[in-house]
Amino acid sequence: MSSRDHRLDAAKGVLIFMVVLGHIMAAVTPWDDASLRIFQTAIYAFHMPAFVFLTGMTARSGKIPHRVAFLLILLVTALPLYYGWMSMLGLDPDFDFLVPYWITWFLLALVWWLLTVPLIERFPRTMLSLSLAAGLFGGLIPEYDYQLSIARALAFWPFFVIGKLYGHRILAWAGSGGLGRRAGLLGAAMVPVGVFYHFDVDKLWFYGSRGFEFMDATAAEGSALRGIIALCAMLSTLAVLAWAPRGAGMWATVGRRSLAVYLMHGFMVRALNRPLDDILEVVPGPIMVIVCFILSALTTWLFALPLWDKGIRRYGEGIIWLATLPHQWVRATIRKGRERSAQQAERERIEQKESSQEAYEQEEPALSRR
Repeated sequence: MSSRDHRLDAAKGVLIFMVVLGHIMAAVTPWDDASLRIFQTAIYAFHMPAFVFLTGMTARSGKIPHRVAFLLILLVTALPLYYGWMSMLGLDPDFDFLVPYWITWFLLALVWWLLTVPLIERFPRTMLSLSLAAGLFGGLIPEYDYQLSIARALAFWPFFVIGKLYGHRILAWAGSGGLGRRAGLLGAAMVPVGVFYHFDVDKLWFYGSRGFEFMDATAAEGSALRGIIALCAMLSTLAVLAWAPRGAGMWATVGRRSLAVYLMHGFMVRALNRPLDDILEVVPGPIMVIVCFILSALTTWLFALPLWDKGIRRYGEGIIWLATLPHQWVRATIRKGRERSAQQAERERIEQKESSQEAYEQEEPALSRR
């Protein structure tokens, strides 16, 4: 019987659906329509911090080089595909060598987080403190922007570290309560979302990709708002974990294939950019909310099919295997050389022993005659 906790997979499934929904809604309107903006605020206020938290829960130092190589292969492959797709659709890809395109930022940020795992395991309290400082005050860094995903990697790093160190205990606590606790967590999580919506908090604060100077905020204001958003995101994460299904159902299946959904849904969203552009001029906002949910469900279902996940993983693993073939050949050659040397040494030892034995047997009769 499998000991896998399906709540972790189910939570990933719910969150990846929110990622798709948020991007499709953004294709309809850049946070301008009131009906869509309430959902966009609820999604962007926590979905990426929650996803990073869950990613930290599964991070281990054992296979970091392999995982980093796998992610970099996907990144290097996805970038030209997205740029080519954008060009085919007649959209501006806005190429920048140092800036991962759109959703691919997460792949590079995940590389940075994974590289810190050995340090997190070795110095847990120190790294937790550093990550909290980076998350709160990283916006003070000059030129804090989209380059190399460093800004977002720093902004969301605390969630990765907390997930790595305390994630399983938090998951156990969130799932141990009854209906009252779960309802309380959900209600508490909805309060800050309503506040963010009421005061029309700039969406860039949720992205974590801009510095305080760009946001026209002082160090105190920027760090305070980041802290508030982070605490609210953690509260919403607890609510998702509390309500996550325990069985190996649909959401758990989607969660296990969330990497494929994440990478592939962007192609669908970009294909929908033109059809969805200005659609609010003819379709009321509340109706478009329903349409966005339907499109998101279909997109998530499509890219959660096994062929995408298997194909992406086999592709990445295949490239790694090909890249390591020379290394494997060198290691095999060295190993065979050592084996031949050991066998030769053993033969020489046996021959020397046999020669010594023959010499002794020849000398023994002569000594007896004396």
